[in-house]
Amino acid sequence: MQTMYTTTFTTIHTNKSSRSSKQQKRRSSSGQKKSTFSDDESDQDVYTNTVDMITPPPSPKSSPFMISFEANERLLTAKRNGQLKPLMSEYNALKKQGLLLTDHTFNLFFDAYSNIRRDGAPLAPMMKVYEDMVELKINPSSSTYSILIRTLCRRDVEVQKIVAMLKRQCARSGTSKVTNNTAELLAEENLQKALSLFEKAASDNVTPLFDVELYNQLLRVLSHYGNIKDALYIYQTLETYSTPSSATFAALINLFGRAGDLDSALVYFNKFKELDEPVSPHDSSYIYNALVDAHLKCDCLEGALKVVSVDMFRADVKITTIPYNSIIRYYCTHNRMEEAQALIESMKESSPTPDASSYGPMLSVYCQQQDFEKATELYHALIETDISKSYGNLANYALLCVNKKDKKAIEVVQSMQMAGLEPDPVLSERIITCFPGQDGLAALQAVIKAIRPRSLTKGIHHIKSASVKMTAGNTDFEYILKVARLISPLCNELPLEIASRLVKQFDDAVTQLEESDYAILFSAAVSSKFDTSFVFKLQKVMYKNKVAVSSTSSALVLCYLEQMGDLEAMNNWEKLLEAVVPVVSFTSKTDAVSNNVMKAAVNNQPQVALDILRSQIIDAGMIPSPEALRDAIAFIGKQGHLEIALSMYHLCIDSITGCNMDSARSEKAVYMLTNSILIAYAQQGDMLNAKKYYEQIKAMHRYPDGNGYASLLLGSAKCATDEATDALIIYDEAKRHNVKPTTFFYNVVISKLAKARKLEAAMKLFEEMQSFHILPNSITYGAVISASVRAGSESVTCKLFNEMMASPTFQPRIGPFNNMIQFYVRQQPNREKALFYFSELQRCQIRPSAHTYKLLMEAYCTIAPYDMPTAYRMLGEMQEKDHIRPLATHYATLIYSYGCLQRDVQSAQRVFSEMAKRGIGKDEVVYQAMLDTLISNDQFTSAEHLYQQMQQDIRKSSCPYIENVFIRGYGRKGLLSKAKALFDAMSDDKISSDPAIVIREPSTYEAMVRACIDNKNMVEAKKVFDLMVEREFPEKVTAVVAELISAA
Repeated sequence: MQTMYTTTFTTIHTNKSSRSSKQQKRRSSSGQKKSTFSDDESDQDVYTNTVDMITPPPSPKSSPFMISFEANERLLTAKRNGQLKPLMSEYNALKKQGLLLTDHTFNLFFDAYSNIRRDGAPLAPMMKVYEDMVELKINPSSSTYSILIRTLCRRDVEVQKIVAMLKRQCARSGTSKVTNNTAELLAEENLQKALSLFEKAASDNVTPLFDVELYNQLLRVLSHYGNIKDALYIYQTLETYSTPSSATFAALINLFGRAGDLDSALVYFNKFKELDEPVSPHDSSYIYNALVDAHLKCDCLEGALKVVSVDMFRADVKITTIPYNSIIRYYCTHNRMEEAQALIESMKESSPTPDASSYGPMLSVYCQQQDFEKATELYHALIETDISKSYGNLANYALLCVNKKDKKAIEVVQSMQMAGLEPDPVLSERIITCFPGQDGLAALQAVIKAIRPRSLTKGIHHIKSASVKMTAGNTDFEYILKVARLISPLCNELPLEIASRLVKQFDDAVTQLEESDYAILFSAAVSSKFDTSFVFKLQKVMYKNKVAVSSTSSALVLCYLEQMGDLEAMNNWEKLLEAVVPVVSFTSKTDAVSNNVMKAAVNNQPQVALDILRSQIIDAGMIPSPEALRDAIAFIGKQGHLEIALSMYHLCIDSITGCNMDSARSEKAVYMLTNSILIAYAQQGDMLNAKKYYEQIKAMHRYPDGNGYASLLLGSAKCATDEATDALIIYDEAKRHNVKPTTFFYNVVISKLAKARKLEAAMKLFEEMQSFHILPNSITYGAVISASVRAGSESVTCKLFNEMMASPTFQPRIGPFNNMIQFYVRQQPNREKALFYFSELQRCQIRPSAHTYKLLMEAYCTIAPYDMPTAYRMLGEMQEKDHIRPLATHYATLIYSYGCLQRDVQSAQRVFSEMAKRGIGKDEVVYQAMLDTLISNDQFTSAEHLYQQMQQDIRKSSCPYIENVFIRGYGRKGLLSKAKALFDAMSDDKISSDPAIVIREPSTYEAMVRACIDNKNMVEAKKVFDLMVEREFPEKVTAVVAELISAA
């Protein structure tokens, strides 16, 4: 790098010397008298005849061309950045400057607006700019009209869909009134504006320049309305200047079908068949599908059936689900459900396979008829397909479940979430309020999880309303608190009713509170106009539990007391907090506004948080509260909004370092904020920046706090052994520098130790945590139980599990229960004990996972005496009871039991074949179980054939477990040459990008060494072991293989 800089500097210096030398030569040859001006001025006659020009002339003004170019470039930059707001700002700035804009500049704007506007956004701003263009008497070009018409057509289609959705919502909510939203949407009149522009383009004689697709786009929109008059005008114009395409005729067939004019539809179908241009199979299918739909719209079912069964077959047109689905919709519209079902069954037997649009119309009818049994059957069929566009049908079924008081409504919400859909606010409220007790909590949790933050903001009043109804008349503090925990991050303050109930029932509370609960209670106290004694009582409870009042809660209370004019309570509150823990003192107003920043962060509104910080604190000349901003920056960073978190950090640092705060307080504030930005980067895996701020903290002669260290550890994960080593290094550094550990810190370190099976170290930290009065939570217990399970310690595992169940902070999580079941299935097989922990899981009302059912199946089919009927029955139970679709791994469990444990190859093959019938795709685990079955039963030829089939059917990973099975099998059979060939074909290159390469692992070397020993070839066994040693695996791993060789 230094060489490059040196070379560059030398080159510049040489060039300067060269120029200087040339100037000197020019002066010496001129023979003129030496000037009193500078050297440069003596050469002025080269450039101008004007004398005495000591200063250079002003730069010429930019040409109109350059100004226009710069304006266009700014618009293009806004388009590239994909941001609508800067685009509008740039246009308004150009307009304000009074620059001469061209049609090209306007076209750039229209194109950018069309491309980057958010779906669902109206086009009023774009059309206003078009009005500006007309007012400036700038003639639109064909490109102008084309962009505007296309965008208006797309917007019209959006409006059609939204209006249809709103009508369905009204039907589900039982109201027939047209909403204001619907009226506003219809008033946009996008199609009318597009037609008006088309007529203007025709009068300007630019329609000959339009491409065919623009005409087709207009015709498709017109077909939705059955607008024959305008459609024929568009078509005739198209015929005048261009040639219609297959899409043109498809739109016209749809149009006349919707208008009930089948004869005209057939006329245009015949025109399509006369086209000279070659037509792709897709286009042919498109036309015939439109013809089927036209027949059905004209109530000609027989004609539609003939098109599908005869005409399309004769024309060799590929038949998709689309025409069949049109016929199914027709049957459903006319309540001919048996025929609809028969058509679906015929599709199942041949092709095409039914999709979501096949089942949806039938489900809708059964929901309208309140036929829960048949609707449920259709729902289960529907969710086996792609349901990403089936919101209406799912919502109808959810509403039917609500009417029947059936908990499947919650499952529907979960299905929506998995498909990227979200329940609308009205439906959400109905689902939540349908169920009492724990089911209501499950419904609330499912809805909040399914709805996106933006939608939650719009529909929060429905969630609040549902929460209020859930807690009405309930005196159970724990239940009300659970509701508050779920909704408090979503709203600035709890609903008054919930807040009042929380405060009222707190005296009778016997539960152990989490740290975050205190903030909820303080907020509830303020919202419910508390008796001032409550906050002092709450602070005593916190002091007893060694929990400090956060700056946010403190500011909230102070601000309220100030508003109430209770100066005595204010003084008592400040004195109390100062006595408990010294804090940096800020004005209550600053703390209150800083609290609003934190609220916005928690509500997933990072931009709002930044705007409040900038406009209401920094621009107002106030100093932000470090504690509140510390939490806000960390929170926003954890959400992934690192740029906003960094902007907030710099604003706060500049404000604090630029004020007159004493140095000790300033240093502490800078430290807290830097620690937060470190956490933000570390938790997003950006270790380069995280370590940069780590070094800044060290330069302050400080160290990260417990959460900071834990975040650094999370962000620098490598393999399990390395993670455990890193965990202990970070733990020792934190301890050495007297960093106060947190629950989060202990959880991360213990989890890393658990993964590496370091039970002793994990237990030591767990005990230390308790000695410091840091309460372990469910995650902590899950980590130490996992460590004890991995280490195989039954007594420690059971002791920890019982301790967790008795803990006052226990919140049910599925992990520890699965760990206990797994322990008694795999480590110490005991079916009775495994089933006991499953019953405990059910008693705690925890929903089993797919992994839970796999472990249950293993309990029945891998622990003797084998109970295969019960294991097999689990496939149906997981669907019926917990709505979990069986996975390939569940079938692999059955195959392994039949084939490897019971030597029943026929039954294993039956299960293997059954997967295809049930629509379950085979994966690597299934193939491994089946291959192990064949090899264990000496059917090597079949195994090799299946291995070849697997490589064609799936994309196998680089893991060697299947190859290990072959190597072991070949070794036992005496086929050492085959085992060696397979071993040699594998690689030790772990960074290879070739997916076909299988990487050897320690288990591969062990399998090959065993194969050599089984065949009395110790020389080859030692060669394989030497290769293993060269790989530098951990000593414990190689020691196992070394013992095999020694023992032989």
